[in-house]
Amino acid sequence: MKTLIFVACLLTVVTAHAEEKANYQTYNGFTCDSVPKLPAKETHPSLWFRAEDVGAMRAKKDQDEQAARLWKQVAQSEYLTMELQPEPSADDEKNTIHQYYGFMSQIAKYAGFMIWMTEGETQKQKWIDRTVATLERAYDGPIYMLDPKVKSGPTDEIYLGSWLQNYASAYDWVQPFLSAQQDQAIRDRLIKQASWMGENIYEWADRPHNHLSKPAWGLGTGALTLCEEKDAHNWLGVALAASNDNTRYFFSGDGIYREGSHYMIFSWTNFLPFMVHYNNVSGVNQFKEFQPLMEWGVAVRNNMGWLPNVEDAYIRPFPAHMAASMYKDSSTFLHSSAPLAEVMMWAWNTTDMKPFDISLKETGFNWTGASWDYSLELDEYLTYDPSIKSTPPDVSPTVFLDGGQSMFRNTWTTSDPAGRYLLFQGVAEADNHHHYEHLSFSITAENQMMASDAGYSRGSYSDGARTDWYNQAVAHNVVTLKGKPPVDVVENVTPVSRYRIDTSFFDFEEKEAPYASGGKLRRAIAFPGESYFVVADIVSSPVAAEAAALLHGGRGQLEGDGNYRVWNYQDDTYGPASRLHAWTYGSAEDFQIENDMGELTYLKGDYAEFPYTKTTGTGTQQVFLQVLVPSAKGASGPQVSSVKNGVQMVVTVQDGNTTDTFLVQPTNAPAIFQDFETDATFAWIRKEGAEISKFAVREATNLTANGTVLVQSKEPRTEAKER
Repeated sequence: MKTLIFVACLLTVVTAHAEEKANYQTYNGFTCDSVPKLPAKETHPSLWFRAEDVGAMRAKKDQDEQAARLWKQVAQSEYLTMELQPEPSADDEKNTIHQYYGFMSQIAKYAGFMIWMTEGETQKQKWIDRTVATLERAYDGPIYMLDPKVKSGPTDEIYLGSWLQNYASAYDWVQPFLSAQQDQAIRDRLIKQASWMGENIYEWADRPHNHLSKPAWGLGTGALTLCEEKDAHNWLGVALAASNDNTRYFFSGDGIYREGSHYMIFSWTNFLPFMVHYNNVSGVNQFKEFQPLMEWGVAVRNNMGWLPNVEDAYIRPFPAHMAASMYKDSSTFLHSSAPLAEVMMWAWNTTDMKPFDISLKETGFNWTGASWDYSLELDEYLTYDPSIKSTPPDVSPTVFLDGGQSMFRNTWTTSDPAGRYLLFQGVAEADNHHHYEHLSFSITAENQMMASDAGYSRGSYSDGARTDWYNQAVAHNVVTLKGKPPVDVVENVTPVSRYRIDTSFFDFEEKEAPYASGGKLRRAIAFPGESYFVVADIVSSPVAAEAAALLHGGRGQLEGDGNYRVWNYQDDTYGPASRLHAWTYGSAEDFQIENDMGELTYLKGDYAEFPYTKTTGTGTQQVFLQVLVPSAKGASGPQVSSVKNGVQMVVTVQDGNTTDTFLVQPTNAPAIFQDFETDATFAWIRKEGAEISKFAVREATNLTANGTVLVQSKEPRTEAKER
């Protein structure tokens, strides 16, 4: 991975809600070749497969259980039997109009696919007739009377890309069976839509978020399908430019999607089909540029395989199986020898789909965020390659990404109660769908989501609760100063990450971010013994001010008092009964911990209030230290105690024969306590019995414990060692 760029000084802070437009050019995202490439002649079918590949496509359904399951979903799809929808009027209810265009385009696509999956001539003609009947009505109704720019309107531009990709696929499959008259009539409809989108896409969305990129990828598919048309080259050029605007700004160079997992998957429903189509039709492989995203999807997933609900996001599975076939020959930092394809297939095959299956059954909506528009099961079948075996990563399970996310974990094994996972969040904010969550963290352990992000909102972007609660700092595991969260050091620059340690017995990282009113937060995550977590905060302020460390324990009930709290989780949709023990200490004289209640949502509509704690203190320099110990249901935590000397704090954690001692202080001052002496700003000493077995320091020139010199240096050192 690339070396992190350190920011040496604090520049003018630019918030995500500045009145001026954001700078869309200076982030470290990526772009693909913007020169359109089209074949001189159309070949149908060619978007998903060619005629000579039909035998393999039919045979796929019998090759393994997953392929059989996907085929069953396709063969039993409601879109194969659904009556063609009645044409709506512009005065109809929003959902009626939206469903008309979404359902009709999916009817066409499913029917078109069945033409090639059916061998009997009578049945084949049935699907040809159904596809033609639907395509001959493509874009009937009020679509050209309605403005896609209307917020949450029925023909919002975010839907247009999916509808065009569905119709283009259907046309690609049925075209060899059309009469000249049918062919021209259908082409005219698709040409009209592509021309309309190509002319207006930047008018509908003048910012490079998904409202620009989703229709762009759809337009690109339209251009590939109709590549002999005189405007196809221009359509594809617009599509490539608009999609590059998005990937340059919303994706980090190492694959993080800054708007959160929900909108990454929402975009996936368009960019994955387009990339497959561009590769198949024109031989242009954009999957190379998108490889960091694929690796991120594996690296960031928690113990159950779920993408996090940070920023405007619900938890999501990562559909790695749909892109794995494009990475059969791609090496990856996730494995020493296996190709990325095998690691991606492992990631999908080990994902716990329980919450998403339950949600689909209860609500009728799948996990894509585009249930009415996107043919999930069909695209899964089209892209799934049963020949790819599953291979788990063999590198360290702790992964540091220079884009600002760090994943502390003790194993790649999924659905393992002993698994521990912490996501440390510090990604430069974009201008859309962002939350005030800099330097926040979330924990999964015992196969349960524990210290958690509050999530997206109750149901949608327009929920009042989203801006009143969900995207505010108080809804996240952050540290505020004067009630405000940390911010970016400068626009599009990731908060500083440093002092990364990754060993088999201790992992560590510090991130730093400023406060808009002055001051800064240095937050460090330690993973002692790779079994529990310690969060060490140093808060600096130019004047004495109140700092608050917030701790949301997820969907658990809270017990405890003083410095100790425990969240008790019931057996629920997101995991089994378990516990999170938490001890919190602070250096301020007025240090106190209060309980409160706040809303939390992991999946759309599944929201409720749960308890959290708010730890406060006042000063110019303060330290907080949290000890977070997951355990099984009913299990007791370790014995934890603390002593302090001004802003110097020592916390001791004793569990059986093992004693861990931690020190945190704001500066490199001499710290002398009963058993040790050091000038480190953070130190950890592990005793097993009476003997020191391991230790770690941050910024230390000396560390002496039990009369033994462990560190002696002229220059400050940050390291972890076994003895």
